[in-house]
Amino acid sequence: MSGPGAATRRTALALAIAFALLYLVTGGGRIVGSDEVTMAELSRALVHGSIEVPAAGATLQGPDGKFYSKNTAGQAVLALPWTVAGEAIARVAPFAPAKRALAARAVVSTFNAFVTAILLGVFYLAARGLGANTGASAAATLMLGLTTPLWVYSKSFMAEPLEALGLLLALWGAARAGAADARLADRAGERLAGLGVFLAVSAKISMLPLALGALVPLVPAPPRRFAWPLAGIAVALAGHALYDWARFGSMMETGYGAQASVSAYSTPIVVGLYGLLVSSGKGVLWFAPALWLALIGFVSMRKPRAHGGGVPVRREAAARAALGLSALWIVALALYAKFEHWAGDGSFGPRYLIPALAPGFLAVAFALNTADRARKNLAWVLAVAGLLVQVGGVAIYFGAEMREVGDYPYTRSLSDPEFMSASHFDPHRTPILEHWSMLARNLGEHLNGERPRLGGGGTPDPRLGISVEEQAALLHALDFWWLYALYAGLPAAPILGLLVLLLGALGFAALRARAAWRAEAAGA
Repeated sequence: MSGPGAATRRTALALAIAFALLYLVTGGGRIVGSDEVTMAELSRALVHGSIEVPAAGATLQGPDGKFYSKNTAGQAVLALPWTVAGEAIARVAPFAPAKRALAARAVVSTFNAFVTAILLGVFYLAARGLGANTGASAAATLMLGLTTPLWVYSKSFMAEPLEALGLLLALWGAARAGAADARLADRAGERLAGLGVFLAVSAKISMLPLALGALVPLVPAPPRRFAWPLAGIAVALAGHALYDWARFGSMMETGYGAQASVSAYSTPIVVGLYGLLVSSGKGVLWFAPALWLALIGFVSMRKPRAHGGGVPVRREAAARAALGLSALWIVALALYAKFEHWAGDGSFGPRYLIPALAPGFLAVAFALNTADRARKNLAWVLAVAGLLVQVGGVAIYFGAEMREVGDYPYTRSLSDPEFMSASHFDPHRTPILEHWSMLARNLGEHLNGERPRLGGGGTPDPRLGISVEEQAALLHALDFWWLYALYAGLPAAPILGLLVLLLGALGFAALRARAAWRAEAAGA
């Protein structure tokens, strides 16, 4: 089995560039969540040859009395070029000293825009490589990038986009390399699978069970085909062990304490499954509606001759990929439905299922592959619904929504069964509607000339870098970097000039992606 052709690679690259520009235009330019701040501080510390971080955010004190990130170091390492660039820009740009750290974070916050764009390019390659036609592959790529919370997470510095990229590479690579007949196997797939599991497990060690699920397509293959994936897992685990030893003097201490033990899996599985799949506050089938098509696509993938198109070798690879994505999803649901913090708060939508979205959308691509008019109409309805959900999440920062409705600061412990129960389970309190309510209000205020002003008054919060008064003002903000710059009083001309430049580049990139796709479709 050979890899994707040159025309497919050109389309994938053009799509990735267009999505990167879209995510840069709609980025928030802020790093404010506890995990995000601590990860950014770790990356900053690594630049200066240390792993010690300030005692704010998701930190833990080590036996030496210093504070360290509770999170793993994989993303902080990969983000080093962004961190170096951010610090350099903050030093030379005319920012007040108190705002230089925020300016540096703004640069680092673009990391996931590029990771998510690469993920979408790889997704298109995978869908085409497994036998989906050009139209279905492009449609599924657009739906994944625009109608799921991946768009919202592209604005964050959370690890979910990197985990998703790793799992998708692992699954696609395993499906390419998993043929029992060596003449039909793609040996390059072994290296892709190895890279994928390395990225996923390095980003978060809890990705290991999901990564193993993604490798299921390799099971029929000779054992030697596992060499690259096992090497990827071994290197990732070795990196975790060394980092744990450097922080806590023990290779077995992860920093998560009881959350890394069996005792943390205390949620009744029915509650967790309901919450993750269909609850009004976190259900993936509402936050990514196109997944309703996945079951149809999964059946099509499992029947190599049913989905149409593609050479027989690719049809068989699609059948293997279906086994891998089902194993991955079963593991993810079984793992996180029992977890005491199954909702992954604070976040937008089902945070812990975000890494599984891209593999799941391969099934969506195959549902569209031979779709009749009724199924295409259904796909349009689901796509529009998903787009509307994401517009609210993109325009209003979910942390602001949590403050607005009183979910944050937390008034109950995370282990309390009533913790955020209204936002999780009461349809009248669903964050989807709350985000849109805030968007309508805030947009109206902006159109009336009433936008927040960040004057620098008050004592800055050590984690957020802004005062309590400024935090309250930002409840009326729209979550875009160029607006934050205007709120802070920066000169409008260069900010809007950069925005116009990016919008022009986005329009050109979108046209180039369309042209590349049309050329590929014409030659298919």
